[in-house]
Amino acid sequence: MKMGGTSLGLCLIAPAVFAVVSCSSTPNSTPGDGGSAGNSSGTASMTSTSGSSGAAAGTSSGSGDTGMSAGTADGSAGSSMGTPDSGGTGDGAPASGDGGNEDTGTGGGVVAGAAMGNSAGCGKPQSATDTPGTFTQRHIMVTGIAPTVPPATTGGSWTDRVYYLDLPTGYDPSKPYPLLFGGGGCGGQLITNGTNGAFPVLPPNNNVAIQIGLSYVWPQGGGACFDDNGADTPDLPYFDAILREIEANYCINKGKVFVGGYSSGGWEAYMLGLARGGTVVRGISTAAGGLRMSRPPPTNLPIAALLLTGAVDTTNPATGPTGSDAAMAVILQTNGCVGTNTTPWPTCVGCGCVKYDGCPAAYPVIRCFPPGQGHTDGGGAFKTAIWSVWSSLP
Repeated sequence: MKMGGTSLGLCLIAPAVFAVVSCSSTPNSTPGDGGSAGNSSGTASMTSTSGSSGAAAGTSSGSGDTGMSAGTADGSAGSSMGTPDSGGTGDGAPASGDGGNEDTGTGGGVVAGAAMGNSAGCGKPQSATDTPGTFTQRHIMVTGIAPTVPPATTGGSWTDRVYYLDLPTGYDPSKPYPLLFGGGGCGGQLITNGTNGAFPVLPPNNNVAIQIGLSYVWPQGGGACFDDNGADTPDLPYFDAILREIEANYCINKGKVFVGGYSSGGWEAYMLGLARGGTVVRGISTAAGGLRMSRPPPTNLPIAALLLTGAVDTTNPATGPTGSDAAMAVILQTNGCVGTNTTPWPTCVGCGCVKYDGCPAAYPVIRCFPPGQGHTDGGGAFKTAIWSVWSSLP
């Protein structure tokens, strides 16, 4: 998560994988982050490979985190610092939904060039060190870091990083699973942020999907958040490296890769969805976050999108050139949606969601503004709704 504030520089900011990752209302401000330590609660309960989701409950609350970011696409230094927000409380009420029958639009199919097929890791026996049903730490060597990227904070590295892997219970190497990435908010510690999956859509002991908890590193002088800003962001090669490793060693459905995130993780998810949409990422789901003014080149291929911003979020407000409204506008255009007519979408209970009528069925865009809520991750109801959409996509 990143705190809103006045910027001193630019406002910085995969085939189908599930993944989940603010700017103030002041133009060109750096994103804010008002949650706690980057971990959000509440997951969609999954107990069957059929795709149905049971009741889920969770709450999200956070004290304001102070976020700073440094570095721009051309390598020049830039930093900004925000004022902590009071945070938000997610909807902790139980929620339920059918993960396999959600109507996600009318007309249209998966576009040409979209990722499909099974990974090379299908049929490969799992490692003796794998522990399905829990998030376990993995080290990953990352290549392709641009020379313009500022040095990592003391103790951190852009090339030697970690992530957290959760294999489904009863993992079957002959069965292709969806892959879900999750990113949490600012304020966590090096190495250990992402321990619990960061923004896990499903519980660790689910039996339907492989989950990845992303773990952020930040620049020297910056805040403890994802460094997703700029065309040269080190988080894009980090994501690519994890995806290659998972595809090589585990059985995934390459057409079912998703990214989700809260606050700083929301910014991360928007960045990855635009930069790897269609070719890798099938869809994204964000709680807070926004659109970086400087970001990697887009694929210009559509993605499914379920986007939530608290109706009174002042940490990552929806409005402005870097707000989530601007990010949604880019996605609507990229998806080829026609018009702006919407229909109420009650699947996420208490989330204030609408679905855009003119979007292709394979690439729905759903927008949620939970009434009265600030910098929220949406709670368990939102996690259940995310899985209902992701699990129903063609």
